[in-house]
Amino acid sequence: MIVRWKKTQLVVPKRKPAPPIKIAPLQRALEAAVDPAEIKEIAAQLDAFESYMHDCGLYSIEDMRPINETRMRARWKLGRALALVARHAGPGRGKKMSGSPTSFRALLAELGLKKDAAVEAQRIGTLPEEKLTKAFEQWRARSDLLHYSDLLLIAKPYWHQELRRATHERVKAEGEAASASQPQHLGPFPLIYLDPPWVFETHTPEMTHRMPDDHYPTLSDNEIVAVRFFGRTIRQLAADVSVMLMWCTSSNMLRACSVMERLGFTYKTHAVWDKQKIGTGKIFRNQHEMLLYGSRGDPPMPVEQHSSVFSGEKFERGRHSAKPDEVRRIIERMYPAFDESTRVEIFARGQIPGWTCLGYEATASHRAA
Repeated sequence: MIVRWKKTQLVVPKRKPAPPIKIAPLQRALEAAVDPAEIKEIAAQLDAFESYMHDCGLYSIEDMRPINETRMRARWKLGRALALVARHAGPGRGKKMSGSPTSFRALLAELGLKKDAAVEAQRIGTLPEEKLTKAFEQWRARSDLLHYSDLLLIAKPYWHQELRRATHERVKAEGEAASASQPQHLGPFPLIYLDPPWVFETHTPEMTHRMPDDHYPTLSDNEIVAVRFFGRTIRQLAADVSVMLMWCTSSNMLRACSVMERLGFTYKTHAVWDKQKIGTGKIFRNQHEMLLYGSRGDPPMPVEQHSSVFSGEKFERGRHSAKPDEVRRIIERMYPAFDESTRVEIFARGQIPGWTCLGYEATASHRAA
């Protein structure tokens, strides 16, 4: 007997349609929310929705994208709201809020928010909104979903910059408080900028001397360390936590580092001004000068970092030994929180708005004593 097998067709059951998740009301609520507690509650609902969608396995990546992006935006907005509450402390700090009996830590306890989550949110919150939007576009192009770890990585340079800004504000406030009782805004200053009138000889190929003394009074290294302004040495004018930017030529760099150390600062690095014109010198004819950077204590890093070479039409040569005004503007951008009560130019060639200026050529009232 012949047995014939009847072909059977494998029937794949149709995929059960996923129940719709309506998040438009939550998106509108998030847009209007400003209070950290309200934003956190909305975020919790969004988290619950995404967990449900993920667990039931009925939703594609594109189905989940709207709620995923809204969750990311909620964390970003929560971080911004927390930063407004504890602005003076910087992202991720837990210091007591100014003018309020409630500590930032108490606020987190009230919100039921762990410190690590608050730090993460504040760091994400430093991301500019246009960068957040761009991140959404990039992840859509990859057909992938964003995670908090992705936003933390993208936001890293911004929360580093914000932390520096907050530290600058703190150092400025400390400097202002310390100088409030001092006459003439004479420190202590957290930012010292100086162009000492070094004593040294220079030579030209014709063997003629061009001495700094021909243009301005000069000081020996010991005299620079000991010079006083209204009875205070440079070391005494500097705050316990401060930075120093000091000009010197290439031939006296070791001398300048020694003077910097005697003034209480540790040499860290330097920049170079390319004058774009050959000058005098003993071995090489100098075309550049050096701006040494030193620190005392543990000062904040600059908010803005410039190239280590100053060059171009903005860095024009002035009268003998005068340094380009643009360098001072760069320093102001490096430490934008400081003003005339917290930054000083020593051996200044005149009065500069926004700076305390001391020195023989500053004004008659500011001459060294």
